[in-house]
Amino acid sequence: MEEKAIALYHRIMKRENFETAATDLFHLLVNAQKKDPNVPRILYVDIDGHRNKAGGFDRDMLELQKEFGIDFLLQFFQEVHFPLISVKNTREQNNDIPPELVIGNAENEKDQSLDELYIENYANTEFMSEDNVYDYLKRFSSFLKDYNQWNECNENEGSSETDKLHLLNMWHEHLKDMIMELFNNFLYGNLLSAAAMTRTLIECYVYISILIKEQDPKLIEDWYLCGLMMKVKEAKNRKSPVLGMVKQLCKVLNRDFSEIQKKFDANDRNKNENSWLCDVIGEKRVTFRKACEYLGEPQVYGDFQQLCSFVHGQDVQTKMMPFVFYSSIYTKLYLMSTYIFKSIRLFPIDDTMEQEIQSLELGDQILNDRWE
Repeated sequence: MEEKAIALYHRIMKRENFETAATDLFHLLVNAQKKDPNVPRILYVDIDGHRNKAGGFDRDMLELQKEFGIDFLLQFFQEVHFPLISVKNTREQNNDIPPELVIGNAENEKDQSLDELYIENYANTEFMSEDNVYDYLKRFSSFLKDYNQWNECNENEGSSETDKLHLLNMWHEHLKDMIMELFNNFLYGNLLSAAAMTRTLIECYVYISILIKEQDPKLIEDWYLCGLMMKVKEAKNRKSPVLGMVKQLCKVLNRDFSEIQKKFDANDRNKNENSWLCDVIGEKRVTFRKACEYLGEPQVYGDFQQLCSFVHGQDVQTKMMPFVFYSSIYTKLYLMSTYIFKSIRLFPIDDTMEQEIQSLELGDQILNDRWE
């Protein structure tokens, strides 16, 4: 009785090149042989995109189907089915599969060791491969690469008169790193991570906005000192070495240590990481919602809540079908880009960069009309 063949299916994504697709197909073959040794195999391959202006396949996919698919892969299958051609193996299936695939003369020779560890999530990255989304992300990436070279903060904010410890400069550098990591997370379909980082970016945007709005050097110092005192609270130790650090800082800043200790008492349950804003906002206990309202942007808190719900809340809809529809993924892109641009504008940028942001915002609106 003839042994029943197993069918192997692989889908090549729009942005994958020859090397990636060939490697994936080879690994599919190797794994099939390990799981079902010497069992007859039939390969089915679909290809997304990869078309030239005339409507035919591009060079990579022609080579993949002909030279790689027919001339090499066919011997290890009974049949191979590509969009361009289907062929039966007229000989006995070869089960002596090489231990590894080496592709010579690759156009982009580089270390692929980290790429090999990456676990592709096609369900989360298909949206990014849509032509208009990809074009937008390509422009976005180019802009961020330029922005990443922007290393100058506002001279006033960085001067010794208003920010002796250059804390805003430090926060600016942190923002830039976060923005790059956030964009990369979204690009590779790490949508939960991207949502969580966008939430953090919103927090940074609100607090930095208040600091810049107030233009009070003591408020910047209070933020830092309050944060250090909360670390004492986390350590649950009044003799924490952080206290010594606060004492030294108070001397440098010409601040009264006993006053700071009382103002941000780590053992007072009413004190939290927002206590540095109590005098400014006029509340005994400041919440993030209050900070957003004080800034005059209450809608920011709504965006923040939406991301909190998506990441770790009990919202049923986001847990049942978080990425079923492109509109859900677009929402993450919209919030991410909105607060990236808001955060970038907190610090000085030149006219060219501002024009690029405005152009990207217009592109974002076009995507909104298509995907929202």
